[in-house]
Amino acid sequence: MTAKSEKFKHVNYLWDDNAADLLDPVERLRYRSNILGADQRITNTGGGNTSSKVKMKDPLSGDEVDVMWVKGSGGDLRTSTRANFASLYMDKFLSLESIYNKAEIKGAKTGIEDAMVDMYRHTTFGLNPAASSIDTPLHGLIPFQHGDTCTLSLRLQLPPAKTKNA
Repeated sequence: MTAKSEKFKHVNYLWDDNAADLLDPVERLRYRSNILGADQRITNTGGGNTSSKVKMKDPLSGDEVDVMWVKGSGGDLRTSTRANFASLYMDKFLSLESIYNKAEIKGAKTGIEDAMVDMYRHTTFGLNPAASSIDTPLHGLIPFQHGDTCTLSLRLQLPPAKTKNA
């Protein structure tokens, strides 16, 4: 493991540059995902999403294209394999905005939101059968190459309260 001088109070630093350097970009995403998912202080089992936007050779045209790989629906970061990641052509994904904008009613829990989820299949890169997750728009629209979201398990513990009305 690559030596790091930083000490982390609430998480363990598990990244190994030597191991990561041997991986292609999609396997590096899987590696990062497995590390995040392994620490239950950071994310729940089945919770969280990760993504990477990478250049890949289009299987039909041979051209280099932008592809987003995002953890698919129902996957677990800790145990994800390459097969658990959906892959989408970025240009096709971004073109969905025009369809969304034509809807009269927009927002959470609307018909257009459900229609968008079904449209993701039309943006699939490489005949990948993995279903995109509900977090796909978040990962696709952020202006960063890599995205990680974690779903924490928060346990609220309230002590018994003494009041005059109790």
